[in-house]
This record gives sequence, C-alpha cells and structure tokens, in this order.
Amino acid sequence: MRRTVTVGFLVVGMAAVLAAQAGKSATVKNLQMTVTAVERADKASLKDCPPGTNTVTAMARTGEQYSNVTVAFKVLPGFAAAPMKRPTVTAADGKAYNTSVQFVDVGSVPEFSCTFAFRVPEGTKLKNIQIEGATLDVSGLEK
Repeated sequence: MRRTVTVGFLVVGMAAVLAAQAGKSATVKNLQMTVTAVERADKASLKDCPPGTNTVTAMARTGEQYSNVTVAFKVLPGFAAAPMKRPTVTAADGKAYNTSVQFVDVGSVPEFSCTFAFRVPEGTKLKNIQIEGATLDVSGLEK
C-alpha cells in the first residue's frame, strides 16, 4: 500500500513538472505565466509589459516577419517587484531571438497580458519562450 501511494505521488509530481516544461504555463517568483497565442505578422506593437503609454509600431523587413507571442500574467501573493530581463525565444533550429518589449512596473496590476514581438526570418518555427528562468513551449500554438 505504501509503495503504491509513493509511486502515485511520484507519477503525479513528475506529470506536473513535465506539463509545466512542455505546456504553456509556469510560475516563477510568484508570477504565473501562460502562453495564450503565437501569431505571425508583418508588423508588431512594441508596448511595454504590462501595457502602458509606450506604444511603438514596427514593420518587418523583406524576408522577415514578426512572431508575436502573447503571454497572460497573474501576480500571486508573495510576488516581490524586481527588474525583469526581456524574454527571448528559441526557434526549432536552436537559434535564439530577442524582443525590444521590456517589463515595466510588473506587479502594478494583479493580472495582465503582453504580446512580445520577435523579428525572425520568414517561415521560422518557434520552439519555446524563456521568461525569468521559465521555459514555455510555444510550438503547438503557432498559426
């Protein structure tokens, strides 16, 4: 009986870890993040995160496009505001791409959604996005 319960907890625990790694949500430093969409576009809004007054629109160059990754955030109890690095994405070929969207005043609202624009060569397939030590799979969301 004891062995069965221990194995059961181990299986459930491992499933939760794998779901966080291979899924679309994670929690880091009491900030819950869920990837909600990945869209390709010729232009992108470069708003700060959470969205504020800084609103700049960028256009892709010939041979490039924007992969816009939308992430919903929920600030959990115990979250301590601190500077956050800009997210990066990794393509299926292993190449990393940066965004110009930056975090500003995270924690000022309890829930928010941000779209991070990544300029990539046309046809680039994204694998994951990295935010503050969390790696979230985006490969199944690309449109």
